[in-house]
Amino acid sequence: MKEPLRLKGVGASWGIAFGKATVIVPKANEIENIQEKDPKKVLQLAKEKTIQLLDTLIGEDNSQKEIAGIVNAHKLMVEGIVDEAFELVKQGESVVNAISLATKKYVELLKSSESALIQSRAEDLEDIKNILLMSLSGYEPKKIGNNANAIVILPDLYPSQVLIYAKMGVRGIVAEKGSYTSHAAIIARALEIPTVLGVPGITQTVRDGDKIIVDGFLGEVIVNPDEKTIGEYLKKKESFEVLKEKFKGIGDEVVSTKDGRKILVTANVGSEDDLNVAVKNGCDGVGLFRLEFYYINRATPPSMEELASLFTKFVKKLGNKPLTIRLLDVGGDKEVPYLQFPKEDNPFLGVRGIRYLLKHPEILEEQVKAILMASKETGGNIRIMAPMISRLEEITKLKEILKELSEDNSANIKLGIMAEVPSVVFMIEKIVKEVDFISIGTNDLTQYIFATDRTNENVSYLYDDMHPAVLRAISEISNKAQKAGVEVDVCGELASNPLAVPILVGLGINELSVSPTRIPLVKWIVKSISYEEAFQLAKEALNSDNGEEVREKARAFFRKKLGVELPF
Repeated sequence: MKEPLRLKGVGASWGIAFGKATVIVPKANEIENIQEKDPKKVLQLAKEKTIQLLDTLIGEDNSQKEIAGIVNAHKLMVEGIVDEAFELVKQGESVVNAISLATKKYVELLKSSESALIQSRAEDLEDIKNILLMSLSGYEPKKIGNNANAIVILPDLYPSQVLIYAKMGVRGIVAEKGSYTSHAAIIARALEIPTVLGVPGITQTVRDGDKIIVDGFLGEVIVNPDEKTIGEYLKKKESFEVLKEKFKGIGDEVVSTKDGRKILVTANVGSEDDLNVAVKNGCDGVGLFRLEFYYINRATPPSMEELASLFTKFVKKLGNKPLTIRLLDVGGDKEVPYLQFPKEDNPFLGVRGIRYLLKHPEILEEQVKAILMASKETGGNIRIMAPMISRLEEITKLKEILKELSEDNSANIKLGIMAEVPSVVFMIEKIVKEVDFISIGTNDLTQYIFATDRTNENVSYLYDDMHPAVLRAISEISNKAQKAGVEVDVCGELASNPLAVPILVGLGINELSVSPTRIPLVKWIVKSISYEEAFQLAKEALNSDNGEEVREKARAFFRKKLGVELPF
């Protein structure tokens, strides 16, 4: 019997799946030569077949709005690619080359970004190119032998592939490339298919028929597991099924702890797709609306009117629930190709967030004016949040700009900041006098506390957002904010981590802004604990020596107080 092999990737969709590997590596010669007697007709036919396939993938049941939104966006991109391909054909290119060239320049531009979100949108263009070429050649995806027992292993994972293999009934998906933020991952989560992405070389390591366990929680793939390992993962799967039953059916009401402390559970969103999922899962508003997605895939920034229309749409969908708009947060790992960035040796410590916006006031002012327009039109509950604040002077300057742009004082828009730089922790007593709310961005705060780049595999082991050092920083901000009567929330990945939820509640956080898919689970945890219990756990966490000790205490808390064994 083969020895079990453990491979590490990124957990893109929760769940445990057992099955046998079906390795799918498309070959270059599978897309055959195409007859091009009438290139325009050939392209038109390819477009029609592609759109027909996409419509089939959505199906008649349009209840999965996030999936329908992604597929409909694909259909719009098909139109643009085919139009550009036809122009290239008129210049003498073959149909196949024209389709490839029509997508290539945009794909290369997006892939050159250091942002995982921007890179992942290149995958959508690659997906459309592949479907068009398959439509031209008549090539069809590889059929899965025993669908009910299949774990699909791929080099890349595209949105259409998730939908195709979901219809075939696969149990799990593993790919060499891909990210948590990709549309393929979003669809896998919506369809509840356990998925692990970013597993280098797995198509060469695994063979058809190998036994596979997919751990979508920890991002692990176990190849040819022994009986003991299978038993462990069966227990883990059962634990999650028990947990799912507990938070299933959580509605959109605001939840409180057992002793009556109200906690808002809002959503982190970056697109209308995200918002649809958040609303469906009962969010109490949007705690972080990232604007970056609306600045990519285009040659110029969105106009004030475009942004105002977007914000108005979000407000109407949320009703009177809060919409917190983070001003454009670019720089560091989030570059937008057409915006001007200085060449920097260390962009994470350079011109990013509010620093960039204050150096380019025209971009900042367009966003603020759009927010004011949307607020005036809807009367909605809109809040402005400034990223990467490190000094009081930045807040003062931003407030001056807001005052200057407001026609009157009736806008009633709250202003807050992202607390993600250690200097904010030390200056928090003064900062809380200048803002209406504080949102703790634990991703960057952790990175800067430990002086470690979490994307650098040589030092990423130092990055630990459950370390007592991070929790003490959160505690300091929370305590000072509460004393000043200022609202405080956490919007980093830590808020979406079930293990951390009771600790954050115990630290006095009154709003958790989480990934849209985590809303029901986080609400259930809040409803199932008392503030007093959470406070005691938080005290123990603050006095711990390291992050693993904190996690063990949190797991014990879940076992003792909630009667569940967490699978993470």
